Parts: sequence; C-alpha cells; structure tokens
Amino acid sequence: MDLATRQPSPMPDAQGDACSVTLRSVCIGAALIPITCMWLIQSEILWYSSQPTTVSLMPHVVFMLFLLTVGNLLVKRWWPGVALNPGELLTVYVMLTIGSVVCGHDSIEILVSMITHAWWGATPENGWEKFHPYLPKFVLLDAPDIVRGYYQGGSTMYDWQVILAWGRPMLWWGSFIFVLVGSLFLINTLLRKQWTENEKLSYPVIQIPLLVTTQTRRLFSNRLLWYGFAIAAAIDLVNGLSHLYPAVPSIPVVHIDNLKRYLTERPWNAVGEMWFSLYPFAIGVCFFLPLDLAFSCWFFFILFQVQRILSSAFGIGIPGFPFVNDQTAGGYLALCLIAVWVSRRYLKELLLHLIGAKRLDESREALPYRAAAMLLAGCLIYLGVFLSWLGMALWVVVLFLVLYMAIAVAIARMRAELGPPAHDLHYAGPDQMLPRVLGMKPLGALGPYTLTALALTWFFNRAYRGHAIAPSLEGYKIAQQTQTSARRMLGAMLVALAIGIVGGFWAMLHVGYKYGMEASAVGPGWWFGFEPYSRNLHPWISSPQPANTGASIATGVGLLGALALAALRMRFAWWPLHPVGYAVSGSWSMEQLWFPIFASWVLKWVILHYGGAKAYRRTVPFFIGLVLGEFVVGCLWDIHGILAGVDPYSYWPY
Repeated sequence: MDLATRQPSPMPDAQGDACSVTLRSVCIGAALIPITCMWLIQSEILWYSSQPTTVSLMPHVVFMLFLLTVGNLLVKRWWPGVALNPGELLTVYVMLTIGSVVCGHDSIEILVSMITHAWWGATPENGWEKFHPYLPKFVLLDAPDIVRGYYQGGSTMYDWQVILAWGRPMLWWGSFIFVLVGSLFLINTLLRKQWTENEKLSYPVIQIPLLVTTQTRRLFSNRLLWYGFAIAAAIDLVNGLSHLYPAVPSIPVVHIDNLKRYLTERPWNAVGEMWFSLYPFAIGVCFFLPLDLAFSCWFFFILFQVQRILSSAFGIGIPGFPFVNDQTAGGYLALCLIAVWVSRRYLKELLLHLIGAKRLDESREALPYRAAAMLLAGCLIYLGVFLSWLGMALWVVVLFLVLYMAIAVAIARMRAELGPPAHDLHYAGPDQMLPRVLGMKPLGALGPYTLTALALTWFFNRAYRGHAIAPSLEGYKIAQQTQTSARRMLGAMLVALAIGIVGGFWAMLHVGYKYGMEASAVGPGWWFGFEPYSRNLHPWISSPQPANTGASIATGVGLLGALALAALRMRFAWWPLHPVGYAVSGSWSMEQLWFPIFASWVLKWVILHYGGAKAYRRTVPFFIGLVLGEFVVGCLWDIHGILAGVDPYSYWPY
C-alpha cells in the first residue's frame, strides 16, 4: 500500500452494506457530540486554552478516533462479531467533526454571548443605546435578571424561567444554523461527483483518519509511526509538566520567539506577528501538502510582511494599507471562480439535467440532483427571509448570500484539492466586505436596520476556520472511499448537525451559569459578544463612512492576482506559486503556522530530492506519528485541566 502518493483503496471486505452508516455508529456519534461540545466550551472558552476547531484536522476528533480504533482492535480480538468496521469508525469521525464546527470557535461560541450582550454590555459611556431601537428582539435577549447568572456564575441554567427566556432566540438561531449548514450539504451534493470522481481530488485532510481506520494493523506495526508518536508525545508530556510545575524545564516548540519584537525601528516595525514555532502536529500535517502549496504558504506570508514594511518605508499613510485581509478575501473569491471554471463542463451538464435536457447518473448521490437543487433553493429562500426579518434590505440579502456561498465553495475546493492546515480569513466576510466596498451611506440610506442585521451575522463571518462545508464534503469522500451509502452519510451528518446545535447551546449555558463567563480566562465569553456591537454596529451607526477605496482596490487586486496565479500554473507546469497559498497566508493562522510549514517543506524537499518517492513513502508513518502523538497527549492534558479545574497546557496555538 502506497501511504503517500495514493489514497487508501476501498477495503477488500467492503461488500454491500458491510461498511455502511449503521444505527450503532450513528448512536455512538450522537452520544459523543454533547461530550465534545462540553469539552470544546471548557477548553476554548472557559480556559481559552487549546483551540481545536481552528485547524483543518481537528485534534480532539482525531484523538477520539484514535481511542475508538485502538479499543476496536481489542474488541475485534475477543469479540470479532461486535467490532466496528472502518466505515462505522469514519462515520463517527465525520459526525464529531460536523458537531464540532457548529459548536466551535467560529459559530455558537460567539452567538450565545452576542444574544445578550447588546444590553448587558451597554453603559452610559459607550453610547450603545443609539442602536437599541433597531435590534430585532425575537433573536436577542434583554433580561438582566436572567442573564446575570450567565456572566457572573454561581447559578444554574436548569430553571424553567432561564430555559424559557433563552428558548425563543435559541430556536430561531438554531433553525437558521440548521438551514445554513444544510444548504452547504446540498451544495456539496451537487458538486461531489465532479470533484471526487471526475477530477479525483486527493482530500489531504482526511488521509490520516482514512489510514488509521482502513490500514490500522499495517500502520500500527510500522516502527516509524511509533518513533514519531514518541517524540511528539514526549515533548507535550514534558511541556505539560512544565506548565503545571515551572521548575520542570520545557522543550521550546510553541511560540519560541517572535521576530516582530526585534524589529523596533521604522520601517521594520511595521511587520506583523511572525512567530517561530515547531508544533509537531503541524509539521506532520503539512508533510501531506503538495510542495508547491507549502512553498506558496510561507512565501506569500513573507511577501505580505514585505508589503507592510515597504508601505512604512515609502510613508504611505493610508489607514489599513496594504489591506492584507481584503487582498486575501479577493483571493477566496478568485478560488470560487477558478473552481467554477474548472468544473464548467460538468456544471453545464448538471444544468441540462435539472431542466430535463440530459440525464446524469445520480445513483451514488445522497439525493437526486433535482431534489437537492429544489431543497437548496428552499434553504436560500428561508435564509433570505430570515435575514430580511433581521432588518437587511433585499438587495443586500442577495449580495450577502452570493458572497458567503462563494467563500464557502472556495473553502470546499481548497480543502478537497490541497488541504491547507488552516483557512481563517479573519474580518473579511460579506458582513465586512459590503460596508467597505459599497460604503455605509448606501446601506444606511435604507435605514440602520440593514447595518444591524449585518452586525448580527458576525458569529458565522468573524473567521472561516471551522467551516461546515469542508468536513461535509470530506464526509461524502469518506463514504465513497469506504463504499458507504452517501444518503446514509447525509443522514448521519444531519443528525450530527442537529445534536451539535443543541449541544453547543447547552454547553455554553451550562458553563456560563456555573462558572460565569466574565470569570473565564481573558473573558472571551463576553468579549466575543462584545465585538459585533463595539467593533461593527456602534461605529457604523454613530459615524457611517463612505466606501473604502483602498480596501475595494485591494479586494480587486487579490481577485485578479489569484486568477493570474492560476493562469500561470495552467500555462507553465513549473510555476511554483499557488493561488491557494496567496489566499490563506495573510491571516492569524499563518502567523502561527508559517514556520512549521517551512520546516515541513524543507524536510519533504530533502527527502524527495535525495531519496526519491520510495524514501518519501517510507517516512510517511513517522509524520503521522507526530500528529497522533501530539494530539493524544495534548488532548489528555486538556481533559486533565477540565477535570482538575486547572489551566491546561495549550499545545496549540499558545
């Protein structure tokens, strides 16, 4: 079995329903999702420690998959008839991933505090009373006596008054999230065949879960795997002990140093954060990246720093210049256009099928194409109506949904083709792009309700790290790889989505009322709720600005630049710069990951250059071991911190 250059082939014992999504696998996944939600809220919110939902391959999900796989080996030895097959294990993996992205750092964790903070955070000094008349009360909660316990703790959510007060906004937002994520599932249903079967994209992010579950004995019997596991595990074990007992010396791999602190003179001090870190898991994950993408990631990260330095050197005093976030937003839009262009023949055939002029084989799809298209149209209508109820003008609704879905398609395509370790795109979603490009005056001319509605979409537009379109598309790929029914996989993902929504709300309220969000580490429980109003809505209404010409031009430059990079790659096979690298390299995640990507790129290049493909294939288990070792020990430290009530060692990001 070629562990590096080919995907794991379908299992030889996968006949018929042998690897289908089964009732017991769905029940296991459904039972683990609430536990996962509680874990995430305590880790990401209460302690603001490791942030597992901010990377493509989520550590806590891999950890649970690893435990299930090891436990399944023991069950298979003593009770082979009841052991889970690889398809069932991977069903649990997909469900946990879907539940995590819905609950996690860029979704419900922000939403719950946003529901109450417009009133809780208002003071005579900040002037928030200006926008209170425009807030849609049916999705928010103005009840100081009810929410006091959430912020101050020492209370309980298990009171009928509390449950009823929170119930209305949670039901409305829960329905919105379900339909929004469901629409992404439907988009994947329509695009799956082209990307998975026609183009045979590699889906790098799921290669480790696939190998762990489908090639378990072969992989686990490889010594290099355990060498890598031991190295990463030892590093995290020592660093965790050092975190608890400072007398124990640590092994510097996390935030070793920051180049920015040495550059104190102008123009060098204009550089952004440049952390030197050597996360073992990041080195392992990035080993699966194509060399050109790995090179492009760290190259464009450096290029963006050079842009900042040059803008300072030339005395360009335009606020926000060189508009890195806007450049990368344009890059994401370009990736969507590239994906559509590459798939244009298939999309034409799909359109002909939908109108009855051609017939496509849809026997392997989760839903018939016409049913998927009709459901997608219904979802978009509901989303549009909901946003209109929030106060958004109709023409803004259309632009908003087009831009959001374009970014989503770009994320799905980049994950399917190249698997970047992270894709956050901070502060550059449609809620930010529209005011910057169009200006707040055209939006404001329709009334402040449109601006209010845009601000309330912050919880799913703040960043795009945990985006549901990618793991659901990967779920379809896993179904195809393990000869599992795509329809059953869709059913499992919908169950995971529903339980993830309920579990996320429950965990946030349980932790808040017990511990108090204002007492959480650095106060993110109220900080996230603070952002939509302090960062967006209040300045928008208090001092509306015209269109930001510089940001608009930067978005256009990013779009055209990424298209040019794609054209050069099509024209010249040797062209080393990838448009995905340009799109993902300008944000927070790359500040943490650029050096591990560089280190992994160097290692992979050296191995391929001097040892060839054979040496590369032989070393793959070692890098898988790095990932598993760090995820297992890092997650154990997380669990120890939660159970012991102490600040856990954070293996990622700091």
